[in-house]
Amino acid sequence: MRRADFALIAVCLLLSLAPAVICTGSIGGSCYAEVTVAGSVQRRVQLSAHHGVDEFDVNTEYGFNHIVIEDGAIFITDADCPDKLCVQQGRAEKPGDRIACLPHRLLIEVKGEGDSDVVPLN
Repeated sequence: MRRADFALIAVCLLLSLAPAVICTGSIGGSCYAEVTVAGSVQRRVQLSAHHGVDEFDVNTEYGFNHIVIEDGAIFITDADCPDKLCVQQGRAEKPGDRIACLPHRLLIEVKGEGDSDVVPLN
């Protein structure tokens, strides 16, 4: 391998990391989570400036979910649905992340300020 080959490989590696750096920088803006049940917004929670732990329950005719907000992330820790897939989905913290509990018709979406309803495919 020649010196030019190493330079070409280095340039390709830097270019492949560029989208990650650009996206990480844009995520640093203001983001929030919308908690909806059956299409109706129940709560809007600011995530980008959140520190510490807050908890709340969503208890509707469809079922119960216990939601935790911790240091800029939101997640479900308990639910009375039979499969508990919503609990297993983990933390949502950047725009485009979603957590869904289909039996309870609950959806948590993380959005950034100025986001439209369309989320680009990565």
